[in-house]
Amino acid sequence: MDSTELILEHASEVRILEEGWNLFQQKGYRGVTLDEVCEKSGFSKPTLYYYFHDKETLFVNVLRLKLHGFHEVIEAPGELPMRLERIAAAVLDSFQTEYSALLRDREHIKSPENAAAIRNAFQQEMFAPLNALMQNGIDSGMLSAGNPTMFTLIFLGSINNFINKAAEMGLTNKTLARQLVGYFLSGAQSAQK
Repeated sequence: MDSTELILEHASEVRILEEGWNLFQQKGYRGVTLDEVCEKSGFSKPTLYYYFHDKETLFVNVLRLKLHGFHEVIEAPGELPMRLERIAAAVLDSFQTEYSALLRDREHIKSPENAAAIRNAFQQEMFAPLNALMQNGIDSGMLSAGNPTMFTLIFLGSINNFINKAAEMGLTNKTLARQLVGYFLSGAQSAQK
């Protein structure tokens, strides 16, 4: 199955993935047990094993599902600031904990195929399309000449630090996304000199 092609056949599979997603975000890979996933999803272990052979396979499929579709958000038409705001809001809406923590959990993945599936999903769904957008911004003069990869990492890093923080700041994710994009595009330097 292609890493961007996800076909979920049964509602039970979706339910297991959603509950797995919630638990992996709360506790990390090592902190989650399959018993907890079964309890939260309301399915037995045989049902879970029918869809996912083990915790590693579940984790990989959860990440692939949650990354799926980000490229469409990134590649949607519009001016650079609007596109960056949509991307930032999508990340803030999609994650309850820093996505970097979930990606760090890749170190617990033993299967080279599973590790490659996570890496490819992140690359295809988020990093490569965002990198292309940054290059387009450089080419059009909207961004200063520079390294698009560095711009991508700075952008994702700044959003990552604000995941699940909007409410604490009295903001919506959309408003926070707009502010983060403003800082990214203009910097924190005062307009008065």
